[in-house]
Amino acid sequence: MKCRVCHSNKTKEFLNLGKQPLANKYPKNIREIKKEKKFNLSIFFCEVCRTAQIKNIISRKLMFEEYFYLSSVNKGLRDHFNKLAKKLKKYNFVVDIGSNDGILLEPLKKNKVKGIGIDPSFNVGKIANDRGLTTYIDFFEKRVINKIIKEHSKPDVLVASSVVTHLEDPLKFAKNSKFFLKENGILIIEIEYLYNFIKNLEYERFYFDRPFYYSANSINYIFQSFGMSLFDIELINVHGSSLRLYIKNAKVVKKTKRCKEILSKEKKYLSISTLNKINKKIIKESNNLKNKLTQFKIEGKKIIGYGAPARVSTITNFSKINSKLIDYIIDDSPIKQNKFTPGSHIKILNKNKNIKSNINVVIVFAYEYFKDIKKNFKKINVKFYKPIPLKKLV
Repeated sequence: MKCRVCHSNKTKEFLNLGKQPLANKYPKNIREIKKEKKFNLSIFFCEVCRTAQIKNIISRKLMFEEYFYLSSVNKGLRDHFNKLAKKLKKYNFVVDIGSNDGILLEPLKKNKVKGIGIDPSFNVGKIANDRGLTTYIDFFEKRVINKIIKEHSKPDVLVASSVVTHLEDPLKFAKNSKFFLKENGILIIEIEYLYNFIKNLEYERFYFDRPFYYSANSINYIFQSFGMSLFDIELINVHGSSLRLYIKNAKVVKKTKRCKEILSKEKKYLSISTLNKINKKIIKESNNLKNKLTQFKIEGKKIIGYGAPARVSTITNFSKINSKLIDYIIDDSPIKQNKFTPGSHIKILNKNKNIKSNINVVIVFAYEYFKDIKKNFKKINVKFYKPIPLKKLV
């Protein structure tokens, strides 16, 4: 296939995860389970711009107009955006693209920074608006950009946290960002990091919500094409391990030392030869997880999961794990509770009355928030595991 970022023909498949459902569509009953569709999930890598991308892109409209992810239920994420809001105190006007339920807008308001959001999900955007956090319910398109410029002004700062990987057309996003931002304004992008996915064998990070998986070199390539400059990068501990990239609406800007180092490191490590080696490891680790769960069941242990993020779908469907191996999954998001995991159909429950003394094993799918999750089990003697690669958490 041709690369959708740089249009080169130097792309090769390095991972095929078989038939997968839409990872953020949680069926609530048998009727919805019967209507569920699966599509082949194969991932290609471009050796020119160092972008990974899925072959079959599913309609963004189907994906995001109704969505089942609420940022603010996660304490770790709330802390993360509170810190970011403090960093933005010196700016006059911030627009958060993919603002979800207002997780950044709320601390911006507390810090007396004018902030508004754009989010395509009518159910999630309504939650923010009902809380007095101005959110335009729309995709990041020219119509909403022009409306905001007319009603407010051009922003000093654009923030797009865990957004760019979900876009069908990243080049259009870059073009719109260039148009929207003030001259010398800053675009802050946070991305789940392809380099770490590969290094840590986190294949569960691949699912249809995200057509693209970026390196710092990918982002540099995209925005350079539109007269914008990547000039700084931070490593951040959100969504496992991610990058925060700073891009100025200016053609030439001096890069920081850490920015140069990350770009250079990727060029040495991210290659098709490196990526080809992970396929066998992924199959081995998936089999290891299923075999261990089967062994626990034979021993009579009660197994539950904690956290039902999108990655649950990738892991359980690829590893063929269902409710025969995991009794149920606890999740703190009310809009996921009393539904089922996509494809594998494991029941999702709230923690009230479902953290019981007979639980022996907890598979922590939301493992980056393990410290907070562990606090819920103080009175119970359980063993915690990260699923892929399977390892005990303490």
